[in-house]
Amino acid sequence: MAPNGTAPVLVETIYDPEKKVWHGPVDELRYGPQYSIGSAVLEAMKKYPDHVIQICHQSGKEITNREMIKLTVQAARHFEKLQLQQCDIIGICAGNSDYVAPIYFGALCAGLCISPLDPSFNVNGLKYVYNLTQPKLMFCDGEIYQKVRQALEECGLSATKIFTVRNHMDGIPNVMEFFEEICDASTYVVPPLREGFEQVAMILRTSGSTGPPKGIQMSHAALLNATTLGVDFAPRLLCYGSLYGSVPTFMMIQSATDCFTRIISENPFTPEEFIDIVKMHKINVSANFPADIPLLLTSGKLASSDLSSLRLMFVAGKTIPYSLIEKLMPYAKNCTFRTYYGLTEICGALTSSPVDPSDAVGRMLVNTEAKILSDKGMQLGPNEVGEILVRKKYPGSGYFKNPEATKAVYDEDGWVHTGDLGYFNDAGQLYVVDRRKDMLKYNNFTLSPTNIEKVICEIPEVALACVVGIPDETCDFLPAAGVIKRQGVTISEAQIAQHVADRMDDYEILRGGVYFFDSFPLTVTGKTNRSEVTEMCIKRRQNEGNKIIGGGGGSVGSNTKPFKILLFGCRSNNNDCSVVDAMEYETCILQKDLLITQDTNCIEYENNFMNVSEKQLDCN
Repeated sequence: MAPNGTAPVLVETIYDPEKKVWHGPVDELRYGPQYSIGSAVLEAMKKYPDHVIQICHQSGKEITNREMIKLTVQAARHFEKLQLQQCDIIGICAGNSDYVAPIYFGALCAGLCISPLDPSFNVNGLKYVYNLTQPKLMFCDGEIYQKVRQALEECGLSATKIFTVRNHMDGIPNVMEFFEEICDASTYVVPPLREGFEQVAMILRTSGSTGPPKGIQMSHAALLNATTLGVDFAPRLLCYGSLYGSVPTFMMIQSATDCFTRIISENPFTPEEFIDIVKMHKINVSANFPADIPLLLTSGKLASSDLSSLRLMFVAGKTIPYSLIEKLMPYAKNCTFRTYYGLTEICGALTSSPVDPSDAVGRMLVNTEAKILSDKGMQLGPNEVGEILVRKKYPGSGYFKNPEATKAVYDEDGWVHTGDLGYFNDAGQLYVVDRRKDMLKYNNFTLSPTNIEKVICEIPEVALACVVGIPDETCDFLPAAGVIKRQGVTISEAQIAQHVADRMDDYEILRGGVYFFDSFPLTVTGKTNRSEVTEMCIKRRQNEGNKIIGGGGGSVGSNTKPFKILLFGCRSNNNDCSVVDAMEYETCILQKDLLITQDTNCIEYENNFMNVSEKQLDCN
C-alpha cells in the first residue's frame, strides 16, 4: 500500500539583523550525491509496485509503478542501443500522453540531457531553441511532425531522427520502438552520472513573459531537491501543461519519488475539461498556471460544477490577487488555496503560504535564503522595498550557452537576482511588489501595474486584468488596463476607471484607457504576455481614437443628456493632473492633454478634439 501523504513542507522565516538576511528552516537534503533522478525514481517505485502512478484522461490507460519501471528500463536500454552517450541532448516537443513520462525517466537513467518544448511553438520558436541545443534525437506528436522536421532542417539538423509520441504516421519511426526491448527490469542498475550529482538533466526555458526565453540548466541535484507538495493524504494530482514547464516537470518526478497518482490530459487547459476531470477522477490536488483561475471564473460551467474533492489548489509562476481566488472559493469549499513564490532560475520555490487578503507570498521554505537590495546595491531591512535575491544549495546551473546572461543573474556568492521588487514585513512574510521590468513611469512617478491589477480584480464582474503602459511623449507612460469580464456580467469601462480613481493615487489613474478583451495572449507557462497585451491596448486606443466609452456613447459637445465626465491625463492651469468630476453625469472620456476650466454649470475644454477647438457642453 502506498504511503498516505508526502514529505511535509517546512515554512518559517528567520531574520539575521546583522547580516540583513532572511532564511528558512535548515534541514538535511532529501537526496545526496549518491543519487541521480533515474536511481531515485526507480528506488521509490520499487517500494510500491502496484501503486497507480499515472492515468491518462483521454486514453483511460492506467500505469502502475511496476509497469512504469519496466517502460523506463526499456527506454533506457534502447537509448544505449542507439549509442547515445551521457550528456547528449535529446529534444521532446509533445503534450502529455501515456508514454511521455517513461521516455523522460529512461533518458534520465541513461544520463541524457532533455531539451523540452511545448507543441504550441511555431517553426521560428522551435528553431530558436533547437539551433541552440542541437538535439541528437527528437520526439514529437504526430500532428506537428512536419513543423518539427522543417525547424530541424532549417537548423542544419536534417540527420536528427524524429520519433512520434502519439498520432503516429506511416513510414515515420514512433516511440513504441523503445518499448520492444526484452530486458529484466529487476536487474537493471542505473549507471553513475559521468559528471556527478550536478550533471545537467534538463534545459528548461524561462517563461518569456518579459522577453525572449532563455534555457536554464537544471541538474539532477536541483530537480530532486525541489519543493514537495507536503500533504497528509494520498495525492491524486492534476497538472495541465506539457513537460516544457518547471511545475509539470517537478510533479512528474515527485509522482515517482513521493508515490502519488498523476492524472494527465493530452489537451491544453480548458475550464470545462478541468471541471470534468476533477469530478471523474476525484482530484484532490491541482497544480495550476496563473491563467487557469480567471479562465475558470469566465466559464459558464463553473456554477454547476462539482469541485468538492479538491483539498489543495496552488498556483505557481505568478502571484494571483486574493480577490480572484476569493471568487473561486465558494465552488471548492473543501479546498485550501496555496501560493508559492519562486522562479525557474532557482529550480523551485522560495516561499509559500495559504492565500490571504494581504496578498503576501508567504514565509521561507526549507534551505533557502533571501536578501533585499536597493538600486545602489545596499542590503535593506524589514519593510524596505528592493530587489529580491535568493540563494539555495542547488539552484539552476545558469543559462545554456549564455555566459553573459548567467553572470548578470547568478553572482559569485551563489545569490540569484530575481528581477522582482519586494520586501519582508516584521513577521517574516514576503511581499512581491512587481517585476522590476514591469514597473512604469508616469510623470516622474513610479507605479506598479500589479497593484492596480489587484484593485481592478476587487470588482466582482472582473475575471482578470492586465495593466500596461501606453507610451506618451510628455508623461513617459499612461497606465491602461486590459480587462476580461466574468461570464454573463455587465460592467462598463467607465465603472472600472472610476473604481481605480476612487481607490488609487492620482498617478495610478488609468489615463491610457480601459479596454475589454475576450482573452489575453499567454506564455506557454500560462502567464499573461504583458508585452503583447500592451500592443493590443495601443492598437485599440489608436483605432478607437477619442471614443467615449461606457454609458450611452455620443461625442463631446453633442446634444445628448448630460454626461458624467472624467478627464484622464488632463493638464490644468496649475499643472495638477487629476480626475475632473463634472456634476452627476453618465459617461467617461479617456482623453489626455486637455486644458480644462470648470464652473458650476458646465465644462469648457480646449484641444484639437473632434475637429473642434473650443466647445461648451449643454449642462442644463
